[in-house]
Amino acid sequence: MDNLIKKYKMKKNTVLFGAVLTGIIFCIIAQSCSKTDGATHIKDSKPPKETKTFSRDSNFITLNNNIVVEGYLSLSKWYAYSYNDINYKNLTHIVYAFLRPTSATDATLTTGDTAYERAAYSLYPDLVHKTFLDYGDQLIARAHANNVKVLIGIAGGNGKSARDLAGVFSNDSLRADFVSNLVNLCAAHGYDGVDLDYEYPTSASDGAGVLNFAQDLRIAFLQSDTLSKKDMLITMACPVGNWSGEYYDYTKLAKCVNWFSPMTYSFSSASAATLNAPLNNNPVLNINTSVATSVDYFKNTRGIDPRQIVIGVPFFGWVYNGYTALNAPATRIDKAYKDLYNTYIQGAPGNGFVSQWDDVSKQTYLVNTTTGIMLTYDNEAALSAKCSYIKTNGLKGAMIWELSRGFIAGATDPNPLLTTLGNGLLKE
Repeated sequence: MDNLIKKYKMKKNTVLFGAVLTGIIFCIIAQSCSKTDGATHIKDSKPPKETKTFSRDSNFITLNNNIVVEGYLSLSKWYAYSYNDINYKNLTHIVYAFLRPTSATDATLTTGDTAYERAAYSLYPDLVHKTFLDYGDQLIARAHANNVKVLIGIAGGNGKSARDLAGVFSNDSLRADFVSNLVNLCAAHGYDGVDLDYEYPTSASDGAGVLNFAQDLRIAFLQSDTLSKKDMLITMACPVGNWSGEYYDYTKLAKCVNWFSPMTYSFSSASAATLNAPLNNNPVLNINTSVATSVDYFKNTRGIDPRQIVIGVPFFGWVYNGYTALNAPATRIDKAYKDLYNTYIQGAPGNGFVSQWDDVSKQTYLVNTTTGIMLTYDNEAALSAKCSYIKTNGLKGAMIWELSRGFIAGATDPNPLLTTLGNGLLKE
């Protein structure tokens, strides 16, 4: 009997011990759970993720010797040129243009002239949704398949877009919203960076706003879970000299901007027959501003590394009427290269136009003395000279304004100027 009682007590104690142990385990599980709005959630034992912080004045840019050929592409009702027409092998980057803030007090992204863009969409029958972003999605897919990066262009210039950007950039809250909108856009659609086409600051406060924006955007890229895994780009179109460039702090900008693209074209006069985009000065022809003077300004006056300088090349030119001689009074209108080619160049010299070449400035121009018309533009020879200049001076590359203007539909090579740049800069 005593042995039986002992066995019973041992069994009872074992049961009690098991019950106590079960209770302890239950309490531990209960404490690891929380109940909110009727739903039970397992608590995360990991500490909350901390947002990385960066000093605004840090140098975020690692320079390299890779040459770029960057082309702007804008939707236009005048120039039918789609993502299917681009010869991607002659490009490294495309800037899809343009987005902008809705106003100086509204950082929401917009495309601007919706009526103009609706007319442009009609040129692209394979574009299903006929929106700016849908076109961009198609462009990105084709570009990425050809190892070409696509940046979203932010419009500035010297009109309302620049004033709106100035207003947004000068306000901390609006600027933060604008940066956030751009980061979200890039992450959602796969853009590889942002190009700022602010162009012409008119005050120190304008320049400070651009710097704050560039620094904020660079840091936001690095803090983004998605974009921090990519080598996101920030690029800028810039004035060619100090008359407007003085308001930019290029020393600080160079730490967060991958490269600068001085707009080294439209040097020609509105009231006298002059050349559009001379490579070098030629005092004999009264050419005192050129690609070379702009590069000298960026390198030697502002201290920019040549590997951050991308010179602008035009896929457009000017038609002067009332021409009698270079530097003599005349009136002008701008024309896309495709229009110059179709109307004047392909028919020369049978149509009375004679090609001229200035070997100092490396510029071509066509003259018809009978009609008093003179054309100034970059042909293949002028672009080849600029390719050699880029390589000789260790520059980053060439920026094109604008791809559709150089497209000659039906030609054996519909992108002749782009081919020249690709052969001159990207081929060994």
